[in-house]
Amino acid sequence: MTAKHFTVADIAQRLNAEFVGDGSHRIKSIASLDSAGEADISFLNNPKYKKTLETTNAGCVLLSATSAQFFSGNAILLEDPYLGFALVAQLLDTTPVPEPAIHPTAQVSDSCIIGKSVSIGAGCVVEENCQLGDGVALGANTVVASGSSIGASTRIYANVSIYHNVVIGEECLLHAGSVIGSDGFGFANKKGEWVKIPQLGRVLIGDRVEIGANACIDRGALDDTVIGNGVKLDNLCHIAHNVELGQHVAMAAYAGVAGSTKVGDYATFSGRATILGHLNIAAGTHVTACSLINRSNKQPGIFSSGTGMQDNKSWRKSVARFRQLDEMARQIKDLQKQIDKLQSDS
Repeated sequence: MTAKHFTVADIAQRLNAEFVGDGSHRIKSIASLDSAGEADISFLNNPKYKKTLETTNAGCVLLSATSAQFFSGNAILLEDPYLGFALVAQLLDTTPVPEPAIHPTAQVSDSCIIGKSVSIGAGCVVEENCQLGDGVALGANTVVASGSSIGASTRIYANVSIYHNVVIGEECLLHAGSVIGSDGFGFANKKGEWVKIPQLGRVLIGDRVEIGANACIDRGALDDTVIGNGVKLDNLCHIAHNVELGQHVAMAAYAGVAGSTKVGDYATFSGRATILGHLNIAAGTHVTACSLINRSNKQPGIFSSGTGMQDNKSWRKSVARFRQLDEMARQIKDLQKQIDKLQSDS
C-alpha cells in the first residue's frame, strides 16, 4: 500500500480537535518522540515525560492542553492523546489490503455462499455450506470447515484453522496460526484409561473481535463457547470449552481461561493470568500478570496472586516460612487464648 499524506489541519479535523502551529505542515507517518522527524506525528501521553518535547524533531505532537505549554511546535490538543495516537495510526496504516479475488489454487465448495469483494488466498480450503460475508479476506492456506460462517469485513491471516459450525461476526481480525473450534479437553476415566467425550458445541464469536497469533479457542462440549463483541485476545491465549467472555474483555499473551468459566464485560487480564474452571468473574475485574484465580468474585477490583521477585537466597527463606505458616498460626491462637485468660483473671 502506498504511503498516505495528511496535513496537520486534516488530522485535527478528523480527530475533531484543535491544533496550534502550521496547519499546512504535511505528515506521512507516525513515530515515537525520540525517533520522529519532520514528516512524522508523535504523541505525549504521560506528562512526566514532557522533557522529551524539548528534543523531539516531530512535525506534530498529539498533546493534552496542560502539556501544550511545554512545546513550541505544531500540536493537536486532545483530552486523551493515547486514544488520538490509536486513531491517527489507523489513518496512516500502510498494512497491505488483499485484492478481491479467489486464487486459482484455493478450493471452495460449490455449496458455499460467497459475498461481494471477497478475497480467498492461495491454498485456502472452504468446505461445504460455509458463508463468507461481503469483504471477507482469507489469508493463504486458511481452512474454513463445513457449516461455518464469517461476517462481513472480517480479515483472517494465513494458516488459520476454523473448524466446523463456527460463527464469526463482522469486522473481526484473526492473526496467523490461530485455531478456532478445536475440541475442548473432555475425557472420562475408565480404570485409568481416558475415554474421549465428543465436543458437540460450537464457537460463537461476536463483532469487532481480534484474536492474536496462535491463540486457541475450543468448541463447547454441549453448549457453545461464546466470545462477546469487541473482545481482544493477544497471541497464545487459550479459551477452553464452554467459556463465555463478555463484551470488550481484553487478555494479554499466554493468559488462559479453563472450561465453563463466565467472564463479565470489560474484564482485563495481564500476561500469563490463569483462571480456573467453573468460575464467575465480575464485570470490570482486572487480573495482574502471572496471577492464579481460583475462586469467583462478585465485585470488580484488581486481583493478584504470587509473590514479587526476590534474590534466590531470600526466596528460599520465604518458601521455608510459608511452610511454617500453619504452625505459626496455631501458636498465635494459643498465645491469644493465654492473653485473653490472663486479662480475664486480672
